[in-house]
Amino acid sequence: MRICKGGFPIGKYSLENYEPYPMVKIRPPHLSRNFGNESKLSYIAVAWKQLEPERGAFRAESMLAAIGAATNPVLELTPDLPEWAMRGESDLYSALIRKVGSVVGEDNRLCGVILSTLEDNMEEWNAFAEAFGKVPLIADLRQERLIRHLKESRREFGLRVTCGESDWLTSCEAIARQKLNGVWKRQPVLLHVTDEVCGPNVRREARRWHAALSNVDAGLGWQLELRRMTYPQTVFGGGSLPVRIWLVNSGTSNLYRDFELRIRLGRQGESYEIPLSARTRDWSVGDIVHNEIAKLPEIKPGNYNVGIGLFDLNDKPIRLHIGSGQSDGYYEAGEVNVERADGDPLANIWDVYYPEGYYPLEDPKTPQQ
Repeated sequence: MRICKGGFPIGKYSLENYEPYPMVKIRPPHLSRNFGNESKLSYIAVAWKQLEPERGAFRAESMLAAIGAATNPVLELTPDLPEWAMRGESDLYSALIRKVGSVVGEDNRLCGVILSTLEDNMEEWNAFAEAFGKVPLIADLRQERLIRHLKESRREFGLRVTCGESDWLTSCEAIARQKLNGVWKRQPVLLHVTDEVCGPNVRREARRWHAALSNVDAGLGWQLELRRMTYPQTVFGGGSLPVRIWLVNSGTSNLYRDFELRIRLGRQGESYEIPLSARTRDWSVGDIVHNEIAKLPEIKPGNYNVGIGLFDLNDKPIRLHIGSGQSDGYYEAGEVNVERADGDPLANIWDVYYPEGYYPLEDPKTPQQ
């Protein structure tokens, strides 16, 4: 038994022994290694003449299939003219950009779209910005006129940095000259390595740029560790599930995408999934705290295993940097007892009680005289 300085057993006088709501606190181990190549991007290069082989014919099937099959897809339109586009090529290409955006502009699977242009003019730039709603616009670092236009138009955009061990310093100077050091806070930075492997200088600078994806293995991307998860030992069917989650993104970049954080209560023959309202697109590097009072369905009384998992919008499990057991995308997070009750006893639990021993920060009230 641990003894404090005054000679009293710590456990006997710990906060947990006086909690009005006994809590479960889970601190799972994190993995000792990185994931490997899960941060590699896949370029989906689609030529104009493939998408519109004939005037009025728009063929998007192969593009959609490639996006669906790729890991971390980044779309890059190549302005290879079809034979029928003889005059007004820039206007026709702008129209094509808008057609493609109408099909995939809201696709959460796309990690970005490269702003590849025919004549490098404002009409084509604006076509990309207007057509691709949720998909990050990616400007190549060497396109200084485009970057200046996006800044002046107050358009959010990401970057593609193309370099190798022989010219990485040039990219550093370009980022500093154009004041692009903070782009990663809002949109992804993509690294395109011109060497066969990522060398030490490029690898170091990519971390400083907070690059999210690369065409080669560079150890980039976000990486979520669950440091602590707290919830009551006893909850009530049809009532509330107060949960406090502390995650750490120990990777190089933000998430930038919409995922769904879920909790699962399960026992033999029964399983209940509870989606949480986490805004993962806003999750940045470092500490992430998500506190929520979720709504439980009507659950039969008994003991249940608790799991936590992250899923994309197509219900695919997203791997977390957690060392605990995993099943169907859910990581083990303790047990909970479900009972019956009249009303919802835990609906306002955090109005007066914080399970970490802290209370709402507010100015002390003046004592009544």
